[in-house]
Amino acid sequence: MRSRRFHLILILGTALGFSGWAAKSPQDKTNLAELKKGIELFESVLNQSLAQTFGGPFETLNRTRGAYLPGYGVVFSFEVNLTPWQVLGPFSHAPTPKEEKTQREEESRRREQAISVAAQTLGDYGQSLSLLGPGETVAIVIQTVAAQPKKIERSTIVLSADKNLLVARLNRSIDQAHFVQKLSKTEY
Repeated sequence: MRSRRFHLILILGTALGFSGWAAKSPQDKTNLAELKKGIELFESVLNQSLAQTFGGPFETLNRTRGAYLPGYGVVFSFEVNLTPWQVLGPFSHAPTPKEEKTQREEESRRREQAISVAAQTLGDYGQSLSLLGPGETVAIVIQTVAAQPKKIERSTIVLSADKNLLVARLNRSIDQAHFVQKLSKTEY
C-alpha cells in the first residue's frame, strides 16, 4: 500500500514539475494577448492593402489569417486569384494564342503584385509583431490560383523575415529595398 502511494505521489510530483516547466516555455514569456493584437493589426493592414491593389470581390479568395507558432514566430496566409474574372465562366470562348499570352502576362503581373504587397506590408508594419522572441520569424504564405482552359494551376510563395531583420527595418538601419532583398523567398 505504501509503495503504491509513493508511486502515485512520485507520478503526481513529476507531472506538476513538467507543468511548471511548460508554464515557463517561450509561449508564456510572450504576452499572447498583446501579440494577438499585433497579429490582428497586421492582418487588417494586409487585407486593406490587398483590397486596394486587387479590387474586385473575386480577386482575393480569402482574408489574411495569422497564427503564432511558439518557437517559430507568426505565419500569415492569404490566397489570390491570378486569372482575371472576365475570363472565368462556363460560357467563355476558347482563348486565342494571343489572348493566352496576354492572360499569362497578367497572371505574372498579379503574382508580382501580391509579393510586393506582402513585402511592403511586412517592412512597414512588421513592428506590430515586436513581442516575438529572439530568433523567431514572421512568414507570409501566398497561395495563388490560376484558371487555365483545361486545368487549375496552384502555387505557393513564402516570404519570411527573422526578428533581427524586422528590427533593422524598424530602426531604419536598412531601407525597404534592402529589406526586400534580404527576405527569404520560397516559391513552388
